Amino acid sequence: MSRPRITNALKGSLGEIYYKEYCDQRGWAYISLENLYFMKNDEWVFTFKKGFNRIRVKIPQNIRNEVEAMMQPTNGSAQNPSFVFDFLACRVGTRKKYFPVNYPEELCWVEIKTGRGTFSDSQVFAMSQITLKLAIFQIDAVLESPFDVNMIYLIKSGKEWLAEFEILERQLAPRFENSDLL
Repeated sequence: MSRPRITNALKGSLGEIYYKEYCDQRGWAYISLENLYFMKNDEWVFTFKKGFNRIRVKIPQNIRNEVEAMMQPTNGSAQNPSFVFDFLACRVGTRKKYFPVNYPEELCWVEIKTGRGTFSDSQVFAMSQITLKLAIFQIDAVLESPFDVNMIYLIKSGKEWLAEFEILERQLAPRFENSDLL
């Protein structure tokens, strides 16, 4: 018998599993930015997942430029791309059967953070550019049993998130001014 090593990749994968289950239970469908990138098509129709359901969602014309920008690899690699956020999510409700969504009511970007995950420079820059809201899911004790895992999430505009970061920086700065760390 062997056990997996506890790595950041494992924690990230567990975070995604919890997020996906949350979506299924709460009426959200999602698609990874990687799938957006690889499945781009002229009709702008993509297959979102919600549990075992696959739901075709048409991206509205007015946000296609933003979606196009966010689904570009931040590392410039077509073979092993990385992306600024984790998912694009669409509220679809909880039904037994889903039909294609041609006019999505609510779309938002999603970023999942486990433990003390921080934001990259490209994520902070993207927050200043996006018009869709951003849902940040924070999962601290991702290695606990599922019953003990707590997720917090907030959905705000990119500019609202940046304002939160500025407030936090102002609160932390005085603590570090006299520190030997600087």
